[in-house]
Amino acid sequence: MTIPTTGRPEVLPPARWAVWAAWATPLSLLPSSVWRVTVGFTDGHTAPEIVYMVALSCVMMGVAFLTVGLVRPWGEIFPRWIPGAAGCPVPARAVTRIARVGAVLIILITLYGVLNNIFGFVDDPPGNLIGDQEKYDEPPAWVNYLYLPAAAWGFLVLAVAGDYARRMAGRVPGPVADTPRSNAATGV
Repeated sequence: MTIPTTGRPEVLPPARWAVWAAWATPLSLLPSSVWRVTVGFTDGHTAPEIVYMVALSCVMMGVAFLTVGLVRPWGEIFPRWIPGAAGCPVPARAVTRIARVGAVLIILITLYGVLNNIFGFVDDPPGNLIGDQEKYDEPPAWVNYLYLPAAAWGFLVLAVAGDYARRMAGRVPGPVADTPRSNAATGV
């Protein structure tokens, strides 16, 4: 690793597969999110149900888009517009742990959903999130294909987080110095 004028080791570039996997993460949720929002507006749902469906889709897409930060510069150093943290390195260990825990939770939730769909552990949810829910028609079987790409979400995040951890392993935490290296560091 070379040491640039900031006095910190350079961060390795992300692997090409990691960049593709990071961008595939939000794209894997897009079909199910679009279907959920469309159904909310077309199947006679109440306003709170529509808000819930839109909010759920937006939050899921937003969280999935954070995976892109693991392969972009804004996932390595805080941007200038963030007060108090501008120019400081993003805490790589914390980011890696959060990404890995989130990925495992997503995998477990997906696995539970698939197994519940196959074996029918729970017919009705234990509580209604929006109050009294009306009974709507069961969605057609082809809707399962819209949710199929979302099953890759957790695995994609786990893979990209592994690449991020590999790249950040040699980086020293702390603010990035704007001053040149001292004479002792340069040997001059």
